[in-house]
Amino acid sequence: MSIDSALKKGAFVNSIGVIGKASIPAFLIVINRFYGPDVFGIYITASITIEIILAFLTAGFRDGALIFVARFSDDEKDHHHLYSSLSNAFAWSMSVAVLILFLGSAFGQEFLELIYQEDFNKGLSVIFQFMLLALPLMAFERIVLAATQGLKIMKYDAFSNGWLRPLSLLTFSVLFWFIEPNLTGIALAYLSAQIVLFLVSVWIYNRELSWSKLFYAFKTFKTDRQLLDFALPQNVNMTLTRFITGIDVLMLPAFGFSPAIVGFYGAGAMIVREVKAIKTVFSTAFAPYIVRYHKDGRSEELSLNFSKTAGWVASLTIPTLLLIAIFKEDLLSLIHPEFGGASTFMYFLLPIPYIYCSFSLAGNIVAMTGHSKLTLMNSLFVSVANILMNLILIPSLGLIGAAIASSIATLALHSLELMEARWVVNAKLHFREMYKPHLAGLGAFLIFVSGVIFIPWLTSGILQQIVLAAVSILVFVSLSGISYLGKTYKQLTS
Repeated sequence: MSIDSALKKGAFVNSIGVIGKASIPAFLIVINRFYGPDVFGIYITASITIEIILAFLTAGFRDGALIFVARFSDDEKDHHHLYSSLSNAFAWSMSVAVLILFLGSAFGQEFLELIYQEDFNKGLSVIFQFMLLALPLMAFERIVLAATQGLKIMKYDAFSNGWLRPLSLLTFSVLFWFIEPNLTGIALAYLSAQIVLFLVSVWIYNRELSWSKLFYAFKTFKTDRQLLDFALPQNVNMTLTRFITGIDVLMLPAFGFSPAIVGFYGAGAMIVREVKAIKTVFSTAFAPYIVRYHKDGRSEELSLNFSKTAGWVASLTIPTLLLIAIFKEDLLSLIHPEFGGASTFMYFLLPIPYIYCSFSLAGNIVAMTGHSKLTLMNSLFVSVANILMNLILIPSLGLIGAAIASSIATLALHSLELMEARWVVNAKLHFREMYKPHLAGLGAFLIFVSGVIFIPWLTSGILQQIVLAAVSILVFVSLSGISYLGKTYKQLTS
């Protein structure tokens, strides 16, 4: 099988996982309607914090595991390097996870009191007692899934992250509501879901990798300097990247916004940012081949596949964002009746998944070719700028200010990555391979804006919104060229 065909097959497998994430809206509805908007506001703040901590623990080691497994898996003579790298990834990430668990239990309450008001820090203190327990389990799980991706096996990540994670979280949320319909219940649901995912990752490791070789690597443990040189800066980089995407939610309660308002904004942000999963479908499949193309010095093939893949992602992302823009009020009302209205801030969040899905493959290329210190520099610069923008814009513009700050930060970060991919890795984005969906998206967007401004009737009810959506998507398909979309579908499914 050619690399191009394997990439398409991997993307198709990952797309099955994204379909499984259809249960995420159901989870949003359950937690808001069962537990209430106040609980959701505290939950999403805690969840983003845990994801930031987890990025600090595992992101660099996860990417390092993928790179080293992809590099050493083909020749059995190199398997000792593979398991030496894996043993380092497990040891460092899980040891620090235990350390953070201890520090959080001992000093977490005092830290929360410095940042948040009483109604928030008490709720966060309750939920963190359980969420922190999941950190070592989540660290193990993510390293295992990265290792299987390095083996070019995409089905496990698609199953675990695409289906099992959202479905188990949804199921346990419902079950624990009957026992503890409060913050403790949702925290127990979160911990229970992570335990299930951990047990499945143990099974995956047992199926695809060797325990005996891993135990031998621990027995003869040596610090892998090459892995650490890559992983430690990448850990910090991905921590800051996750911080950049979640700082708006984290800073709103610090400015005195209530849990319900934070939950309202968080629900809108989750709806919009779930679109980023479209890019993940392709980037996860593409990552092992970035390593191979770069190792073999095939920069032109890397550039061509980079450009084609970015075009595929945009052709799926842009119509999805159009639908969210048209039905945003209905989506929020479905999550909770109190969330209807005042959702203008979601318009200002839409550039985040558009920029991310269209151009952030450049960041994967920079990271997967070993330039973790460069990506760290990007994240440091953009994180500081994002904090400053939030400090300025949230007091004056509220939720819209938070959304604008995040969108500007996303644009800055991925602009830097595009330049670095071109000048450092020699991976160029050929716009001739990807311009059609963007041009078509502009035409469809103008139709949408014209309908909203000049024909308000088109947004006055669900049937009228369906008409506006149908016209906008028809314009997108017509301008992109039916042949282009047909070719894209054929390439993705062949």
